[in-house]
Amino acid sequence: MPSILIAEDHSVVRMGIIFLVKELYADAEIIEAETFDEVIQVLNNRHFDLLLLDIHIPGGDNLQMVEAVKLRQPATAVLIVSSYDEQLYALRYIRAGAHGYLQKNTSPEEIKKAIKKVLNNEKYIGQLIREQLVMQKLDPASKQSETDTLSNRETEIMQFLVRGSSTSEIKEALNIQDSTVSTYKAKIFEKMQVSNVVELAEKLRLLNYHV
Repeated sequence: MPSILIAEDHSVVRMGIIFLVKELYADAEIIEAETFDEVIQVLNNRHFDLLLLDIHIPGGDNLQMVEAVKLRQPATAVLIVSSYDEQLYALRYIRAGAHGYLQKNTSPEEIKKAIKKVLNNEKYIGQLIREQLVMQKLDPASKQSETDTLSNRETEIMQFLVRGSSTSEIKEALNIQDSTVSTYKAKIFEKMQVSNVVELAEKLRLLNYHV
């Protein structure tokens, strides 16, 4: 009987995941958490075979979440379930120690497949990420690593920029200051080695990033 922790702040999403887990393992022991602080508290007191973790959970939203989990329970498999773009985020979380990455709009059957694989101590990698890995092996000098250096917030703002959002629109959407947007923008340009949004969009196009 697997012991599973579901870390997700939206109750409807948690209910959907629980339903799928119960279809696979009717006797599974399931605990729920709505914030990353709750995740840490629970992990400090009991063992889990699997953690289903939303990146954007309150108190989280960074790669250090995986490290924090592994420090407490190295044997616990971590499966990321997120609305964030798989192409932009999956590899960085897998490299940080996660066993797999799923987008929330993934089909129920694929989600169940991923859960079964990681509980079997295997990695789950979707087709899109497998293609990325193949391309990087074929081209070791790939500039894909440039996007890997971006933080989650920088990646998020980069997406707004290439979609044509203004500073005020980004400020409102993310509830941050104009100066903060400008600071992130400068960091993104520096890390991506571009000087403007047009060059940024072109570089992402060449990297086959669909933003």
